[in-house]
Order: sequence, then structure tokens, then C-alpha cells
Amino acid sequence: MRSVVRLETDRLIIRPFQEHDLDEFRKLLDIPEAPGWQKEKDRAAGFLSWHISNYRAMDIVHGIVCFGVFDKIGGAVVGAVGAGEHDNLHETEIFYSLLPEARGQGYAKEAAKAVTEWALEDYAIPYIIATVETHNIASQKVVEGCGYTFIDERALFVHVSGETHIFRYYRRYASIPR
Repeated sequence: MRSVVRLETDRLIIRPFQEHDLDEFRKLLDIPEAPGWQKEKDRAAGFLSWHISNYRAMDIVHGIVCFGVFDKIGGAVVGAVGAGEHDNLHETEIFYSLLPEARGQGYAKEAAKAVTEWALEDYAIPYIIATVETHNIASQKVVEGCGYTFIDERALFVHVSGETHIFRYYRRYASIPR
């Protein structure tokens, strides 16, 4: 079993959620761009417990691992970041979400870069992917700033909405592909 992770950047602490984080965790259930999380508002404690249960396996290849992103100085939650198996592509994908008031400060890039590097160093995967909707320019800049390379655009089914959307598909390799 892999050990549970705690990552620190210049301004952030990225760590597993704990039961006592429930009040901070609830804030993440209101992020407009995270409809899957919004659907869990009525069962926030159970949703948090599910995330905590995923730390036992720490499986980003066939499961999912989601960490809280906390401000290093004040300790408040600013978002969530993690990695896990993409529903359609069955490849390991980075994901992140920030509270609206925490955006535009470089936190997404800081958190995504830290988790990307952790995933590529600690797991025997040749690359990690990122999928970003074509209209989400800010997230495209985040993943490109983390060293991801644009590969192509793909129509992907979004299970939460039951709709297909066009996404930009990126990869970040553990080493330079030959």
C-alpha cells in the first residue's frame, strides 16, 4: 500500500481530507463548474467519507484520489486536486477545482503541478492526461503551464450531465517520448 501524501508548495498545503474538514469540504460542493460535486450537497459527510476511504488504496490508475488544497498561512480550503482513472479513456487524469474567490492567483497551476509531479514520480505510468473543455481557456493555460502537451480534441461523454462535449486532450509524459 502506498503511503498517504502531503505535498507543500510555496503557498499551499495539499493533503488528504480528514473528517474534521467537513465544514471546509462543504464549500467545495458549491463550485459552479463541478456539477458532480454539487449533486452531493445533501450527503456531504458521506461524500467526504468516500474520498477518505479512497486513501486506503491510493489507486490513481483504476480508482481516484482527491486531496484538499489549503492555504498555507490561514489554513482555509481553496480547492481540491487529484488524479484518477478517466471514465471514458481509462487513462490516469489530473483534475482540480478552485473556489471562485481563489481563482486568478496561480493556485490551480501550483496544485496541479505538484500533484502531476507526485503522480509521475510515485506511479509506474508513462504519462498523465488532462482534458479541458474547449471554451475553458484558463484551465488550458494551467495545464500547459504544468508541462502538458496538447494532443488533439476529443468528443467525450460526461456522465454527470449525460451529454457529450468537445475537450482538448493533453498529456504530460514521465519522460520525453521517443
